[in-house]
Order: sequence, then C-alpha cells, then structure tokens
Amino acid sequence: MFFRSFKIFIFIFIIIVLPVLVTGCKWDLSKKTFSSKNEEIKKELMELVKKEYKYNVKVEIINKTIGVYFPLSNLLEDDKAEEKKLNKEVAEKIDHVIFLTHRVALSSDNNLDFYVIKTVDMENGNELSVVGYFYDVYRARLANISKGEFSQRLLKGLNKNDKIINDWEGKNFKMNEIFLPDFLATQIAQRIKIATTKKKDETEKNNFFSFVFEDKKLKEKFEAKEIQWALKDKIFTFVLEIPDYQEENVQEIFNLILKTTADVLYAYDFDYSATRILIKNKTENKKIFFINKKDLELFRNRKIKIEELID
Repeated sequence: MFFRSFKIFIFIFIIIVLPVLVTGCKWDLSKKTFSSKNEEIKKELMELVKKEYKYNVKVEIINKTIGVYFPLSNLLEDDKAEEKKLNKEVAEKIDHVIFLTHRVALSSDNNLDFYVIKTVDMENGNELSVVGYFYDVYRARLANISKGEFSQRLLKGLNKNDKIINDWEGKNFKMNEIFLPDFLATQIAQRIKIATTKKKDETEKNNFFSFVFEDKKLKEKFEAKEIQWALKDKIFTFVLEIPDYQEENVQEIFNLILKTTADVLYAYDFDYSATRILIKNKTENKKIFFINKKDLELFRNRKIKIEELID
C-alpha cells in the first residue's frame, strides 16, 4: 500500500476563469480540427497560444495527459505576504492558456483524459498547478454540472520550486501522467480540506480554493491539517490528521468524509469495493472505520444514518 501526502496551500484567486471555461467555449466539438498525433498537437497548441495571446509555453504529452508549462513573472501580488494573492493580470493569462488547451485537446482525435497547467514565476520559483479532467469539461459545456461543481473538480496547488527560476524554456519542466484513482482521491481530500480550513478573516471569501458549499459551523469545530490516501484491492483508504479532534464531533467528521467520498465516487461511476477511514491527532490514532460500497451508497441516498455506520 502506498500513501501520498496531501497539503493545500491557501491563497487568494479572484475567480474569473469559470465563465470562460464553462460558457465561453464556442468551438464545435463535433468537428475535429486538430491533429491526433502528439507531436503535432504540442506544436499546434504552442503556436496557437503564441498567435492569439503572444505567450510562450511548452507542451508535453504523456499517454492521455497533456501538460502546459507557462513561464511568466509576478505570479503573486506579494510573494512575502502570509496570504498569497494571485496577480489579476496573471489570472486572465491563465484563463487564456486553459481555454486554448481545452480547445485544442477537445478538437483532436487523441482522446486525452487529463490536463495539467503549470504557471511558474521565473523570479522566485512559485509554481501554480491546475489539474483537470476533460470529462468534466464536456459535462460543464453541456450544463450537466454547475460552475461551482466544475470548480470543485479542479485540483489546485501552490508550490515553491527553485529549479524553475529563470527557466523560460522549461528545461526543468516535469509532468507526471494523471490517473483517475489518484485524481479522485486528491479531489476528495481537497474538498475535505477546503470544508474544514479555518479562515482568518472575510477577505478570504474569494479564495481560489473556496466554494459555495462550505460549512462555516463545521470549520469552527475541527480542521483537517493533513490528508493521506491509498487505493489497493479496490479499497480507498483515507488518513486524516485532525489535531483538535474531539469525541463529540465524530459524527460530523465522518458525515463530511463519507458524504464527500460517496458523492465523488458516484459522480465518476468509479469501481471500488469499500472505504477505510482513519482519524488521528498528532500523537495517536483515534478512530478507524471500514464502510463497504453498498452501505456507502445507502448513506448517500439517505437510506441509512451516519449513526448506524459508525457505532
């Protein structure tokens, strides 16, 4: 069994991308206007970005994942500020790159599954990653999912990488292939993290990682500091570190975890057999629960109560 540590870096990002991503796409997906060959797709996307917006990007494709390396300056308004705010002009540029990535990928016969957009600051090594699933783009365009739901399905992260400083050509651009199980597990962890992250003040209401489905009362009771996950033999395992864990909050904690897990796995019709959840504080394991798929589906459909699952 393997585990991957999950940490979300909180920073401000005024959401201007979704109207473009969801409703601004005007091309006809029934017309395959771009190549199906990887090398040609890479060339076409780089040339299109250069032609329409004068940006220089590097594009890589690994099997069913396309990655875009987008170097620029001034990614954040203030790199030294505790709360990281994305530069508004940069946000618009990221819009453009994501939009054209959708356009090229969905208008080709390559049947790509995932995209990774890495926007990197050449001056200080800040690296913003956005990972999306083309299946979600299709559904958003068809209005099968809302803008808010589409936003929650995007994976976002802010990291520091000194190797990329002044790397305008993307020589140190490294991209991993994205697989559906990892994408779903990360999405579940991200949703739980967002739902329990305590905000310092009202200025964070436009947080890039914040959405309309937050529970402010829940945030006051506990916070998931770190989330790890694994998938083996069709069993999803989640390990959550909750330093302020209190026994009286156990139902609310597991209600959030199970609801999030059930909703995401159902939304993608993912084949799994059970979910194992372990809650710990900094020093010891507190609770371990094992829920099979049948019971989780009953819970999702409100045919079984949380008390019956965790007793």
